Amino acid sequence: MTNGTHPEEIMDAERFALYIERRLALSDEIELIHREGLQLRVGVRGQNVEVDLANYYQAYRDNPAQLDAVAQTFARVLLGQLPERTDGDYNLLAERIYPMLKPATLLATVRERNLPMLAYRDFLAGLIIAYVIDEQNSVAYINENHLESWDVTMQDLHEQALDNLRRRTDLVDAVSAGEDDQRLFMFSSGDGYDATRLLLSDVLQAWARNVSGNLVIGIPNRDFLIAFGDDDQDVVQNIAMQVESDSLQREHGLTARLFTLTDGQVREYDWE
Repeated sequence: MTNGTHPEEIMDAERFALYIERRLALSDEIELIHREGLQLRVGVRGQNVEVDLANYYQAYRDNPAQLDAVAQTFARVLLGQLPERTDGDYNLLAERIYPMLKPATLLATVRERNLPMLAYRDFLAGLIIAYVIDEQNSVAYINENHLESWDVTMQDLHEQALDNLRRRTDLVDAVSAGEDDQRLFMFSSGDGYDATRLLLSDVLQAWARNVSGNLVIGIPNRDFLIAFGDDDQDVVQNIAMQVESDSLQREHGLTARLFTLTDGQVREYDWE
């Protein structure tokens, strides 16, 4: 027994996350924006950051007596990952900037929390393209203040982010399965950018040449993208139903809408 906690009293993941929430409430530098399970979105020094508590929960389970130390380490690491960035930092950060598809409702959350507005572009199906700095175990959202201090335009930011995503995607293997009208392509690397690869029209064009009919794409959540042809409408309907289910039930849900490629541009697909 340590700190009055028996082995059978070890907190489950939900209670652990709630404990971390309460600890963050004591910090003037970290503001909790949203939590879903062990996934947190927090505001740190004017930036929005997504973090995963899974490793910290495992560290607690390995040694429950160190609960307070684990919580303190989490806060220190979070603050340490986000040093104050100056005007001259853009060139150092540029290769770690990526686009990320997010629900447009994120903008309302930013406004409600009186945080600096994100740098973003409107997309389709109730989504936006946000821009993040990849911080290894989390991401820091880029906001309008960053663009002003860096003297970087939205267009330059967008092009840099897409170039980085394209290079990163060269290192990720897409999964291909089936043949003819059953041919499927998928990204499910789990690196946080699988759905956002929808923005890579050159990848989609290569797939479009290898499916039957028009290319159809689903991005139910952040970590999954599926593409297939629409010659067999039964296939379209079955996959559409699964995309809708996953968008509602999986973590980091995005949209039940399907997309297609028309003249090299991503558009919403209407199959009904």
